[in-house]
Amino acid sequence: MGLIGTLTAELFLMRDGRLVVNELAPRVHNSGHWTIEGAATSQFEQHIRAICGLGLGSTVALAPTALVNLLGTGPARPARLEPPGLGRTLDDPAVHLHLYDKRRVFERRKMGHVTATGTSVEEALERARAAAAHLRWAEHPENAPVGGGKEARR
Repeated sequence: MGLIGTLTAELFLMRDGRLVVNELAPRVHNSGHWTIEGAATSQFEQHIRAICGLGLGSTVALAPTALVNLLGTGPARPARLEPPGLGRTLDDPAVHLHLYDKRRVFERRKMGHVTATGTSVEEALERARAAAAHLRWAEHPENAPVGGGKEARR
């Protein structure tokens, strides 16, 4: 293929136990974002190492890790998270919130993700799902937090 850098193979595990290739992506991919917290070397660092001709880092998993995508809901509008849920999401130190800095939210748009670590994948997934469940996109711009920072102006 002549590729230098990351090639992501997104696989689906079918109910009958078969693995099916859904996508080959010649770039870092959201299915590997768990590596930011869960691996010795993230997919982002590995990609930079590869394209710069450096040795690759360790791929050792540091802890069982799970990722939950944050999808938009409802009609198109300015992307603002409701403040109460944001604080509850970050109460657990094993949870990490990643927002993609998109200015508009709409139905099913990927807006970010939550990762969590745990003593098992099941525990990590439970933590990530619980944290993500606290997040809500403000329905109307007038409900958005106000302030002087750049986030308030988006």
